[in-house]
Amino acid sequence: MKTKDRGTVMLIIALLLLPLLLTALPGCAADERKHSRTLFAMDTHVDITLYHHSAQIAQTTIGEISAEIERLENILNRHMPGSDLQRINAAAGKEPVQVSRETVFVLERALEFAALSGGAFDPTIAPLLELWGFGGGGVPVVPAPEALARVRQLVDYRAVVLDKAKGTVFLPQAGMKLDLGGIAKGYIVDRAQELARQSASASFVNAGGDISISGRKPTGDDWRIAVRDPHDPRRWLAIINMEGGSVTTSGDYERYFEAEGVRYHHILDPHTGMPAFGLSSVTIVAGDTLTADALATAVFVLGKEKGMALVERLPAVEAILVNSDGNMLVSSGLAGQVEILGE
Repeated sequence: MKTKDRGTVMLIIALLLLPLLLTALPGCAADERKHSRTLFAMDTHVDITLYHHSAQIAQTTIGEISAEIERLENILNRHMPGSDLQRINAAAGKEPVQVSRETVFVLERALEFAALSGGAFDPTIAPLLELWGFGGGGVPVVPAPEALARVRQLVDYRAVVLDKAKGTVFLPQAGMKLDLGGIAKGYIVDRAQELARQSASASFVNAGGDISISGRKPTGDDWRIAVRDPHDPRRWLAIINMEGGSVTTSGDYERYFEAEGVRYHHILDPHTGMPAFGLSSVTIVAGDTLTADALATAVFVLGKEKGMALVERLPAVEAILVNSDGNMLVSSGLAGQVEILGE
């Protein structure tokens, strides 16, 4: 058996985007306009780039962004001691837990996406993730059918009791656990971008493949986002040309293990408890990263037909799906923005 930590699709984008980001306006030195910092948070590298005429203002803003990322991770990460998520999970079957407004907001959106996708995205997936050994330092293992059947009974977003007025969350059954990993990172990237927009003429935030772009590049050109071939990490399948917005990709190569010649990845179908099969990667383009983050998981679990049908009926949401056989499907509204490589 062998394991591989998440190597997100879009980390490779940095190699493609950074040379473009270093280009300044004619007559201006790049260092006078571009201000960047890379930090480690949310179990990944976070790249923050701002364009501003003042280095002092830009660096102050980047410092504020870094502090906000740390603050939100300490609230929304179920593995962080004392986080809202840890306290909610510890009190499952016992009592409601008072939580922050950020947790209320993110959980409310998570439950909305769960309902929208018919449970393909489910924030109560944590017991299954733990059973498989994904996240939290566990050893990946294929669970016994009996254990899988038992733990599946703990996964049901409809059982979550969220009281917005009181600011409380209650999991009614002991053993239930929330995991907002499929949406919280997108929310945190959006918050980082909100802070960047307050002072920067253009900004770029990449948290391990959850990407948010704001403002035109100094050259006036579109941003170019590369989509990696999930079957060959040395190749790009397509380039998405964007003026702004968010892009997130989920893939079966991000975190997986192999047992007895079979490959098992971490994107689990809440209905079966097994890894979702049929697609190799899903790239979502949306107006905000929270939406892109949640839908990338939901569409992956739903599969090609149901997943693309969901994308096509949602406003301002587009997608690129790559089947397990390598075939690619592009949503109708994205066709004019995508350069298919190798054709």
